[in-house]
Amino acid sequence: MPIPEMALTPVKSLYWEVFPPMPTQRVYCTPLLHEGRLYVLGGCSETGLALDVAEALDLESLRWCALPPLPTARAGASAVVLGGQLVVMGGMDAQQSPLASVEAYCVDEGRWERKAGLGQPSMGITALEKGELMLLAWLCCCR
Repeated sequence: MPIPEMALTPVKSLYWEVFPPMPTQRVYCTPLLHEGRLYVLGGCSETGLALDVAEALDLESLRWCALPPLPTARAGASAVVLGGQLVVMGGMDAQQSPLASVEAYCVDEGRWERKAGLGQPSMGITALEKGELMLLAWLCCCR
């Protein structure tokens, strides 16, 4: 069942801080932390459909705001912050098929951009930022 909650903990203390409920309840969403905001992208609805919802929580005011919807509804995606962009990739679509699409949210401009896709449709991948590079690890590749 989709949940309305997000929580954060400093790694060393493992003390969880519970935030105000998300406007959109979901599971399998993709969280990102960038410049004092917790971004939550996509996920699955209560009926199991992939969502195009994007929302952000201002960690100072503890207020959620809606962002423009993702160009591609997705759940179980991976994401990384590169420069001033939130890059979301892979995951699964409304038919629960793996995705190859990659999209970036330009934080300063408040808009989504389509990027070159992954080499193959993938879900269960992990993305890490290292300087200007993005490293991908395929934990489970699907075709």
